[in-house]
Amino acid sequence: MSVDDHDHSPPPGAQVVVKGQLNVADEGFPPVPHISENFIPLSVVVSRLVENTYSELVNILETLPAANDTIKKRKFLNFLVHTRQQYIKLLVLTQWSRNAKDISKVIDVVSWLSGQKNCFSNVVWALQAVKQDLGSARLRNPDIATALEVFVLGKPRLSSFNYIPPKPLSPQTILDTLHDLNVLLSLRLALTDDVPVPFRNYKIANGRVTFCVEGEFEVDLGIADDDPTSRFFLIDFRYSFKPTSSVTPAIRATVERIGNEVLTTKGLDGLYDCLHNFTLSYKLLILQQQLVRLANGIWTGTLNISYFAERQVIAIQYWSEQPGRKAMAEIGVLQSKVLGVRWIPREFPPETFAIDQDEISSQTVLSQIIVYHIQQLLAAVQSVFLSSYIYKSLPNLITPMSDTKLKIELTPNLTTYLTVEHLTGRMVLEGTTDLIASAEKALNTQTDIQSSTQILTNLRHLSIQQEVEDRVNSAGWDVIKISNIRPDDIRQKYGVGVRQTTTIRQRHWMRGWFIVVTFTDNAINLWFSELKPAEGGLSIAWNEPLELEALDTVYSPEKLSQLAAVTSARITFHIIANCLQERNIPYEFTLPPPDVYGSALELPSLQFDSSAVTKSSWAKSAFKLEFIPSDTEEDRNAVIVTGSMEKSSALSSVSTDSSDVILDGQNGRFCLKFYVPPSHLILQQMLDRLGQIERSVSFITTLQSFNLKLEDVSLSRIVFEYAPDLRMTLTVSEEQKMMLGLSGSNPHRRIQFFLQDILDNEGLRSLLAVSLATLPLLRAASYIDSSDVYFITHNPKSYRIIYYTQKHAIDVELRDKDGRKMVYITDSSGAIPGFKQADVCSSIWNSNSPGMVGLETGIACEIDVVEDLLSRVHSAISS
Repeated sequence: MSVDDHDHSPPPGAQVVVKGQLNVADEGFPPVPHISENFIPLSVVVSRLVENTYSELVNILETLPAANDTIKKRKFLNFLVHTRQQYIKLLVLTQWSRNAKDISKVIDVVSWLSGQKNCFSNVVWALQAVKQDLGSARLRNPDIATALEVFVLGKPRLSSFNYIPPKPLSPQTILDTLHDLNVLLSLRLALTDDVPVPFRNYKIANGRVTFCVEGEFEVDLGIADDDPTSRFFLIDFRYSFKPTSSVTPAIRATVERIGNEVLTTKGLDGLYDCLHNFTLSYKLLILQQQLVRLANGIWTGTLNISYFAERQVIAIQYWSEQPGRKAMAEIGVLQSKVLGVRWIPREFPPETFAIDQDEISSQTVLSQIIVYHIQQLLAAVQSVFLSSYIYKSLPNLITPMSDTKLKIELTPNLTTYLTVEHLTGRMVLEGTTDLIASAEKALNTQTDIQSSTQILTNLRHLSIQQEVEDRVNSAGWDVIKISNIRPDDIRQKYGVGVRQTTTIRQRHWMRGWFIVVTFTDNAINLWFSELKPAEGGLSIAWNEPLELEALDTVYSPEKLSQLAAVTSARITFHIIANCLQERNIPYEFTLPPPDVYGSALELPSLQFDSSAVTKSSWAKSAFKLEFIPSDTEEDRNAVIVTGSMEKSSALSSVSTDSSDVILDGQNGRFCLKFYVPPSHLILQQMLDRLGQIERSVSFITTLQSFNLKLEDVSLSRIVFEYAPDLRMTLTVSEEQKMMLGLSGSNPHRRIQFFLQDILDNEGLRSLLAVSLATLPLLRAASYIDSSDVYFITHNPKSYRIIYYTQKHAIDVELRDKDGRKMVYITDSSGAIPGFKQADVCSSIWNSNSPGMVGLETGIACEIDVVEDLLSRVHSAISS
């Protein structure tokens, strides 16, 4: 029987030679078969190597600008080393190609010899199969040795094949065995040089070594004997990252089987590569499942997920609803053999970065990608802003508040924050104004950074203009929409580069006067202007810049209040100058010394001769007018009139209770202050004030002529004593009227109304004369006044006293008799129905005492004795 006719097939791995190939021709040796399969031309190898080198070089040149210097050098060096190795191999191939024919023959011979070797192997395996088949036909020899062991020992020394359970091991034996294994593992790992770097973090306990790869897995390995060449075998496997569940039995069995196979062939290096790749695949699977849940949840409509298992890549497309702002990112294995992200936006260069390996979270990875995208967007906006020459003088215009928020200073008092929504990719401007809302809407329709920056620039200009208009409106200014100022005048008067203008004014200003606010790219300026109608629009007839230092002070309440005062003062000065010219009153302008009356503004003063408009007995004729801006509490212009008083003036000792009037008797100077709107004539108000002072001077002179004691003298109030313990007060009312004031116990309160009328119509001199003449009479009246006695005043010189209980009445009248003041007391009971004449007073009516003259039905007396006489009459009637 020949070998080829045998029925048994060769064992696995053996090669079978076709039957006809073993025959040898009788007429000589057959030619060696030529091998040509899987041969590649050398030109193809050279071409592909050159193309690959060029592709890698281009890729490095595109990615190097985004890296730092160290990474650039490392990448370029790695490229050079790898390329050099490839070309060395190519050099070897080219050298071998010189002997291509001989090498091809060698390959043919080697291939033929290998075929012959396989033929001989097939013969050996066929004979082995025959031997095995013949064994079943042979009878076994008796096992005499085992029979003798049974007779002698009672049992065989061979294995029981677990038919007899072994004796349990003692704890000490187990501990000793585990200790020995720990020692063997320690020696084995200490003497082994091929432990992979990730496996150098390990611990030995319980007869096994546990390799801990942070953020990936933990694997337990053991050994079966103390042979240093014996292989490790895998005992257990666990994940060491979150989130994860315990390894299922099926996966554990697969990992154990494959791990032991790899340990047999490739050792620890192969085991690490196998488990590392397995763990990375599992992490990608977890991320893909988490991302799908997100895409079906809160990210619906904005997130698209694609998983390419063959490439081990998860493709993410986010912000899918934003035109021009869609972005791609891929999650996969980086060159550093860890999971990472390759960011592929449209408007920025791609970027690669690693993710957290200890805790796998798609939400964190997605946030990391989007936050980086937002950072690049905001950084690009800030870069465009700051690269413009306009904003080099405004370093605080745009500042990053965080990685995902930019602070944009629209105005000194209005700030907005630019952010990007994580879910939708919409740009968001924080703020409640209509301008901000409109700019936000426009931002989300743009696709490039330059357009977005221009929108923010326009927003700043419009916000400044709107805030200026709002502030001046709230401060009482009127914003006038004037759009027909001639462009040539704007360029000539206000300069080039004016983007917008706002015209403001005070309501009480003269027609044609305005403050024009001009807005340029990096400043706002104020101009005090007079606009007049002209051909082609309004022309700027007069113009003066208002120097204000900082942008935030232009429309602050304090600055606007000061601005209103200053500009109103200038208009007022203009009005007064015109008024003086109309009256042909000579005047002269002079500049005041610095800091006069606390004013920091160099406003001109005006000097003129007051004798041309008023006569004054207390002041010299040279008056000086000065203008100061009003304080923040009053929106009026301040005009100060100063001059010199006459030495003999009654005002030299008069004090003032108002800051508007200052009389310096020691230096002989006076100062009058007026608050007026600029459209009013200050000249008339000045004349009224001078008249008031002239009247006060006249009163003081009159009181001094009566030798009365002045207790309190001011321009608005005079208190004097006209009798012992009796005082009068003269006060100037708001209507500039002199009001008479008396205390509650003053006898003249009975006739205060009449005295006020005398003061108003006849003056202070008549008031004093009547008061001194009627004082004894009214003092007596205060003695006899009671509940049943009525004192009726007809006028300051005529009175009636009525006694209702006694039914009597008397009249008291003050008359002038031969230049003397006489009082006539007469019985007037007959003039009143039901009353009767007082007979009890007949003795008084007929008496003739010094200073008294009887008149039968009455009596006349001098003013000095009227008080005593009325007391006697009252006693007589009352008794």
